[in-house]
Amino acid sequence: MADPKDLQKAADAIHDVRALPAVQRHKELDVPLRQAEEWARKEYDKVSERIGDRASVIDNNPHH
Repeated sequence: MADPKDLQKAADAIHDVRALPAVQRHKELDVPLRQAEEWARKEYDKVSERIGDRASVIDNNPHH
């Protein structure tokens, strides 16, 4: 499973790259970079949710 911090950093880095003037001039880069950023943010949400679910199960299980 991916580290949520790494996914967040990746999404933020992609966002920063998309804002660069050189990238702005090359519109063909926008779609794949936007898709990559969206993917990283969705994965971050999924992983964070799974981690939260696991923590909840552990907190509610008296045997752990």
